[in-house]
Amino acid sequence: MKAKLAKLATNFLKRKTLVEDIILLVLLALCLLGMAITNFSPARSYRYWLTMTAVFWIGGMIIVWSKKPEHRIRTVLLVQTIHWFATAIAVIGVFVLLNTGRLNYETTGLVLLLVLGLAVFLDGYRISWRLSLLGIMLGVSSILAALIEQYIWIVMFGAVLIVLIIVLWERYGKSRTVPES
Repeated sequence: MKAKLAKLATNFLKRKTLVEDIILLVLLALCLLGMAITNFSPARSYRYWLTMTAVFWIGGMIIVWSKKPEHRIRTVLLVQTIHWFATAIAVIGVFVLLNTGRLNYETTGLVLLLVLGLAVFLDGYRISWRLSLLGIMLGVSSILAALIEQYIWIVMFGAVLIVLIIVLWERYGKSRTVPES
């Protein structure tokens, strides 16, 4: 009986990690696409990043429920909604600065990337350290974009490298754990 329960628990934990991995990879891919849009068409990037606030809200909700299904749905919904609603307000504030002529399109894309990076990092602090890494990558990307003309290739290389390091680290760490008998 205990062996069956342990096996069920192990399978569930693997599935929870798989859900988080899939969501993080999708969010990473969408962020890389957004960085490319910001690089090639800054005028369109600000709409993309506003949409991404809703995508991150949904992704964060799914990650929380997959990791801790015992959380009350109202609490998770409230915390995530407040966090991402505040982020959306900040994104709209950047739009206002753009429309009043205080920012240009290129700068707007970078500021939005920085705002979203901070929001993702802070959400990751509550949810998953991997989400925090994604937020750091977004923030650093906005700074790199300001300093380097062709930053997108550096960011993509860094993102792929970070994903590979995390996958190898997790596999190496899991292979070193001694199974209980």
